[in-house]
Amino acid sequence: MADKPTSIVAAILLGCVGVFAIMAQPILVEVLVAKLGMDSGTAGRITAVEALGTALGPLLALGWTMRVPWRVMGIAALTVVIGGNLVSAFETDTTLLIAVRFLVGLFGEGTAFALAMAIVGGSARKDRNFALLIAAQVLLGVCFFLALPLPRDAGVAGVMLPLAGLALLALLTVGWIPQPQAAAGHGATAGQGGSIMPALQALGVLAIWCTGLGALWAFVKLIGLSVTCPGCDEAAAAAAGVRVGQALGLSTLVAVVGALAAAALADRFGRILPVTIALGVQLAMVLLLQGEMPWMQFTATVATFQVFWNLAGPYMMGTVALNDTTGRVSLLIPTAQIGGFFFGPILVGTVMTAGDLSAVNRVSAASIALALVLFIPVARRISGLKGGGAH
Repeated sequence: MADKPTSIVAAILLGCVGVFAIMAQPILVEVLVAKLGMDSGTAGRITAVEALGTALGPLLALGWTMRVPWRVMGIAALTVVIGGNLVSAFETDTTLLIAVRFLVGLFGEGTAFALAMAIVGGSARKDRNFALLIAAQVLLGVCFFLALPLPRDAGVAGVMLPLAGLALLALLTVGWIPQPQAAAGHGATAGQGGSIMPALQALGVLAIWCTGLGALWAFVKLIGLSVTCPGCDEAAAAAAGVRVGQALGLSTLVAVVGALAAAALADRFGRILPVTIALGVQLAMVLLLQGEMPWMQFTATVATFQVFWNLAGPYMMGTVALNDTTGRVSLLIPTAQIGGFFFGPILVGTVMTAGDLSAVNRVSAASIALALVLFIPVARRISGLKGGGAH
């Protein structure tokens, strides 16, 4: 059964592997720049391609979730992640790194993420189990920022080998993954007909919002270095990098408050009000994250951004799931999320000139503002179809 504690543990570990492309992105960008001498645009594209592969993985899952044994898919996905990270740990060729990271995302992380969604989506206590998954992913992000690269002088291997180790840990739990029959009934009951357009519209808004998040997230550590230690020499920059990582770890931990607030508020104030507040605050934080500032101010700014990130996320995803009459659109939530984390850095790389990090702020702010403008009419339309609840 999908509700067995062991099944949920397996789903949580698969879900954590599924967010490698997001959680490790800013760390890997910095390491590729510092250790392999890449420019920030190239490093961003490498991690963006991995995010693209991860986003496409759930699309493939639409075909296999009811046909292939989930344990087989779990073993295959985790084996790809482990093998791909071992190769990436010692590879310096940019073209090969791009190819390997895309395959890791597509057949490894994306498949693992989709499988986690299928397991939790097939459980009876969906809200609690999704909350556990999100909490685990947030804590994983904290560990990444505080510990990676491990050890500090290991370079790319110091990032890739720990990720491979976590995937190996998840591989030990594949025996706890329920079989597809456990979700077949869920899929049958979900497919009750009706228009899927409201859900698809909400999914599009989610993707635009995540584009803004991804634009900032991929370069947030470089921004941290530029605003807290401008003009530093190599030794000072190395020390500042450690402190920026600590700031991001602390801010990610604090951001759990956002998810807890969303759980406590539920739909008491509808969706439009909390999302408007959350995206408005995020927009302000993006515009503030420029120039020079002390470490504490950088930490507070990023923490505020992430708190409201976690506050808005459940409402955005809930708007999709609330209107999913097939049970299949919700499976594409990771595609929308991680797809945004792919397009964000790509857009930044397109408009960035001579390493000017202000391009990050412009792309992020524009995407978040557009998402807010589009979300309000989508939520109102959904409210009319449902007879309320999105006000």
